[in-house]
Amino acid sequence: MIPLLVCLLLALSLFAGCIGQGTDTTTKSTSDTRTIVDMAGKTVTIPKNIERVAIFGGPIGQVPHILGVEDKLCAVSKGHQRSELLATMDPRIMTLPAPRSTNGVINIEELLFSNPQFVIAGDVDAEIVEKNTKIPVVQFMATSDGNYAQTKAEVTFLGEVFERPEKAKKYCDYLDNTIKFLNERLADLPEDERLVVFNGFDSSHLVTYGTGSYMEERIESAGCLNAASDVSTQGKKEGIHSGLDQISMEQLIAWNPDIIIIDFGTPEDLYNDPRWAKISAIKNKKVYRLPSAVFIWNRPSAESAVLHPIWLAKIAHPDRFKDVDIKTEIKKFYKEIFEYELSEEQVDKILSGEYASTVGGLSGGYTGGQQQGGGQGNQKGAGKEGNQTKQN
Repeated sequence: MIPLLVCLLLALSLFAGCIGQGTDTTTKSTSDTRTIVDMAGKTVTIPKNIERVAIFGGPIGQVPHILGVEDKLCAVSKGHQRSELLATMDPRIMTLPAPRSTNGVINIEELLFSNPQFVIAGDVDAEIVEKNTKIPVVQFMATSDGNYAQTKAEVTFLGEVFERPEKAKKYCDYLDNTIKFLNERLADLPEDERLVVFNGFDSSHLVTYGTGSYMEERIESAGCLNAASDVSTQGKKEGIHSGLDQISMEQLIAWNPDIIIIDFGTPEDLYNDPRWAKISAIKNKKVYRLPSAVFIWNRPSAESAVLHPIWLAKIAHPDRFKDVDIKTEIKKFYKEIFEYELSEEQVDKILSGEYASTVGGLSGGYTGGQQQGGGQGNQKGAGKEGNQTKQN
């Protein structure tokens, strides 16, 4: 009888042990994570529950706000905090760490302190983060085409990362519909009515986008021709962003553009400069200051992809766009895509380019190479300056 009782007790204890092993809560489940393939083709494991993300880059920094996930950001680039409009729309952004100064300059200690679950970055910044930390990195496109297709691809990709595909699709549809509207309105435009546009950036006004650039795509969408269409600005150039090149005043006079767009100074600066006097745009008072909102509109941002071509089309072909009020279009875009109501004062500041003066290096700085960083924990990318237009 006693041996039987001992056997029963032993069996019960073994059974209880098996139950205890089966309910061990220290074992981590793979259901807490998911794997994605980023835009560089790498497989990255990220949490299912996204709470803290660092995003590095320039124009792409506005995409979380388009997707409505800005509350998940724990670190940004310094450029994001220099945007007066973005700071007004999202005051929280001013309280976040900003460990990334410019492309390839990252304060690693500050990044680690922000404690992100993963980082979203381009290839230069990604390489630095991967080399100096164990933080997972999700890359967006390394090339700097910045055209409509790439803009939609990046918004769609981040929509998948943050699981907001419907918000990404809403933006892509908005862009598609804008381009469709322009194409239909300008379909029968005679070739001799396609005005020649020169984009003169930087303080010299002699840095421009050439053939095949996203800016040329926008110019053509607006029913115009790019003055610099015979200038190749593809690939890397020392001390200058890809997609851009320095041209001479002699070249510009030979092109004789009908419209000149500048991102620095005022039209009066050019009207009063005798070097520019022979150009048609000067004679006819057709020089315009480029608008700037969350980001200046000569950069490959989701915002400018929609608004820049319709703004230019209204300037170049006022008779064909009499029914289009650019202020209304800007307000509509911000309300539907950013879910933010712009005031009249804010729209006026956008159109005057006033916001560009608060963005610091984001509105210019095309020919100075990379900003140099200092201090403990800073890492600089070597030999890659200028290869990512959208990064800075």
